[in-house]
Amino acid sequence: MINWIKKYVAPWLPLYYMLPLAAALMINNIIYMGTQWLCGDLYHWNMELEVDHLIKVMPGFVSIYFFFFAFSGINYILFGHMGRERAYQLLLTDVICKVICGLCFVLIPTTNVRPTDLGSGFWSDALRFIYWIDQPVNLFPSIHCLVSWICFIGIRSSKRFPVWYKLLTGVMAGMICFSTLATKQHVIVDMIAAIFLAETVHFLVIRRNWSGKLGRWIELGSNHIFGKENVKESWERYEK
Repeated sequence: MINWIKKYVAPWLPLYYMLPLAAALMINNIIYMGTQWLCGDLYHWNMELEVDHLIKVMPGFVSIYFFFFAFSGINYILFGHMGRERAYQLLLTDVICKVICGLCFVLIPTTNVRPTDLGSGFWSDALRFIYWIDQPVNLFPSIHCLVSWICFIGIRSSKRFPVWYKLLTGVMAGMICFSTLATKQHVIVDMIAAIFLAETVHFLVIRRNWSGKLGRWIELGSNHIFGKENVKESWERYEK
């Protein structure tokens, strides 16, 4: 099994990165779905401002809203190839931000008013589908905006990527944030809070070296699952 992982999975996800990435995804799902269950009967606040009403619904932006999943997936894979320390910093930023989001979802349950007149056409139908599968809860801060901005933080600070990709990542992160407003999935306060949270937590993770302390526990777990010699090989390969 280990040989299969080394041959087919490790080129995409270094062995030292697999365990923390899986943990981050699990924590994300537990928080997002668990808080919906906990807060189902609570009063939900509408945090719309007057400025939100100036942004009209634009169904075409649902394409950008959907693109978030490919955008975040690609960049979170790239994080794993930035070296062990940097990968842990970014994933720890993600996890701490998600925990704070979970607390906000419970302490300040929010909702918004979705438009009913979406017009007709493919993108209008796609937006109706989004409304159908995704209830207007867990809005403050916006997870869409948060994760997109963490992608931008990770790429912009790396010397491994050309300037054009850094600019592209920043533009796409900004467009995804705006798409949450144009599709009326979120309001401006949700977006601002997400960006502020991502920048603040990332700063603290680096300043306090929280990822270095966590890295020792990740190392123990990865060594136990994949074998110390295999993880060591993975570190050497991607840190050179």
